[in-house]
Amino acid sequence: MQDAAENRADAIAQGRAIKWTNALAAFLCGGVPAAALTFLAWEGTARWTIGFAAGLLWANLFEYLYHRYLLHIPGKFFADRHLMHHASVGTPEEPLNINFGGSPLWIGLLFAVNDVPLVVADLLLGWGVVGGALAAFTLYFLALEEIHWRIHVGERLPGALERARAYHTAHHDFPDARYNVFLPLSDWLFGSSRRI
Repeated sequence: MQDAAENRADAIAQGRAIKWTNALAAFLCGGVPAAALTFLAWEGTARWTIGFAAGLLWANLFEYLYHRYLLHIPGKFFADRHLMHHASVGTPEEPLNINFGGSPLWIGLLFAVNDVPLVVADLLLGWGVVGGALAAFTLYFLALEEIHWRIHVGERLPGALERARAYHTAHHDFPDARYNVFLPLSDWLFGSSRRI
């Protein structure tokens, strides 16, 4: 029979495998289209940079809306899985319930919901920002998953991100606030960073 430390080690190994599989799905569903559209629809560095900045802002807002309204409204499909995440904090099974994306299928759907309208709008309106925007959304998602993982399993974070650990831990103490994990722009905008 395994003890708690062995159970935790197994859960970390399984959770890490889930994280890497989901990261590959995010790269394929976001990074590859970003690179292809950057190459095929290049409009110059300025537009790509504007797209990247807009993509970061959108990714932050999407994280906030997704976390607050899909993951924290009881009785919703996504909320049930996220409730497992909150309930498993501090248990040996915690690493199995850390990721926001769920599975590669849900990662693909998440990216389709975000990529398709942007690509269509960019092509129809001639903005020339889609490559940068998709690159930013993909990098933000990958950073979110990695930082969230490190917070929950106690792994080291780069110095500037160490404050994210306390910020996100406070969300688990008071789950009706602090929905952004590491960059609380939308929390500040909507006043949910100070509710604790």
